Amino acid sequence: MPEARPVKRITCDNPSPMTLQGTNTYVLGGEEASEAIIVDPGPADHPAHLAQVRGAVGSRTVTQILVTHRHTDHTGAAAEFSEAFAAPVRGHDGAQCLALDSSPAAPLTDGEVLDLGSLRLQVLHTPGHTSDSVSLWLRDETRAEAEAMITGDTILGEGTTMLDHPDGTLTDYLHSLERLRRYTAARLLPAHGPEQDSVAAVAERYLEHRLQRLDQVRGLLRAADRAETDISAATLGEMIYGERSGLPAGITTKIAAAQLDHLQRLGELGPR
Repeated sequence: MPEARPVKRITCDNPSPMTLQGTNTYVLGGEEASEAIIVDPGPADHPAHLAQVRGAVGSRTVTQILVTHRHTDHTGAAAEFSEAFAAPVRGHDGAQCLALDSSPAAPLTDGEVLDLGSLRLQVLHTPGHTSDSVSLWLRDETRAEAEAMITGDTILGEGTTMLDHPDGTLTDYLHSLERLRRYTAARLLPAHGPEQDSVAAVAERYLEHRLQRLDQVRGLLRAADRAETDISAATLGEMIYGERSGLPAGITTKIAAAQLDHLQRLGELGPR
């Protein structure tokens, strides 16, 4: 789905190890259309980013501003964008919704369809990174082969994503990846990193990676049982990722905690 037609990507200048090159904001709707939708305004206090998005919108009316999940590198500028474009903000979590006097802001619901000229958007609830994460399946009705999936942080353009445990769970995340890998014709439009040709192919790689990590965790836990020692999430994260991973200890602990929680849900571990 070429960006020049129904989708325009603008990357905010907020690079970091967690945001990669920065947060991708998407402006949806053909340039010849009278209306547009903005996805993920980005972080607060980036006036140059707002100006770039305003330029991409042009003379079109912004009907809605959507957020893929609650993290502030996606929602920090939501109120500013809502005021600038006179548009309501909507997310799956009602706490992220901002209504205007004449425009209500109901939470996004799984399966909901939004029509924007020839561009059709379907909301998919894809929890795991956070409990409120959504993806947006885009189809250009004038070109049946033109599909794309905006994934927020559920799938990134490079590397892998962190689960914000305990709000995000590995159990939910694996289900979401299973769902996304069924969209075999859709390009990947992530919130961080470059586009990829196939959301299904990346989802498949993510699944394989997560399942391999789970097998690694099982092996470490079996070894600990034989040694009659208990492994905390913090210790497990250090054992898996090591001190040279470049990830903060708090992140590796969250990842390991999500893995332990999933194994407990499967009945492989007792309460911890």
